[in-house]
Amino acid sequence: MRRLLSIIATLAVLSAGALSAGEGDVMKVGDIAPLIKGTATDGSTIDLAEFKDKVVLVGFFAMWCGGCVAEMPRLESEVYQPYKGAGLQVIEVGRGHHYTDLAAFKRNHGFHFTIVGDPQRAIYNKFATDYIPRCYVIGKDGRIKFTSTGMNEGDFAEMKRRIVQELAVPIEKIAGKVEKAATPTSNSELLDGK
Repeated sequence: MRRLLSIIATLAVLSAGALSAGEGDVMKVGDIAPLIKGTATDGSTIDLAEFKDKVVLVGFFAMWCGGCVAEMPRLESEVYQPYKGAGLQVIEVGRGHHYTDLAAFKRNHGFHFTIVGDPQRAIYNKFATDYIPRCYVIGKDGRIKFTSTGMNEGDFAEMKRRIVQELAVPIEKIAGKVEKAATPTSNSELLDGK
């Protein structure tokens, strides 16, 4: 029964990737991101205002959401780890979860990015009304540069492209991505894995 519910939840989230652009969004590309505060899994206060002049990925998930749980390891390995050295901040917000509940989840999954609790959905409601997983790329100017809803390969690739574009860091400085034998000549080659 549990497996069936997980499959149904995953299919629902995957179909959410086919939503109309912007469906359920409160914040849209070009908007100034709302200043949010929350408590991280280590008990510290995370304040988006402290990340001024940084590129920030704010994502929303729930521990019961199959698509969310499937996306998060990719955020760790394909987004956070490669780009943290270039200044990317990743803040995943557990919609409907208290930060103490999320601490074990973070530890058990080996995530290193920041996870913040949002038990009353106060943070989530500033960004959206419906659907998870969601991702918002916030540029150094504090404006939203990219949004996505659901798990969608095209959106995930575009999100990475926008992050690299916003970081505006020479690819040689992005940790672990440049090999001596095959140095990419552009950011698009870096994302394409060439």
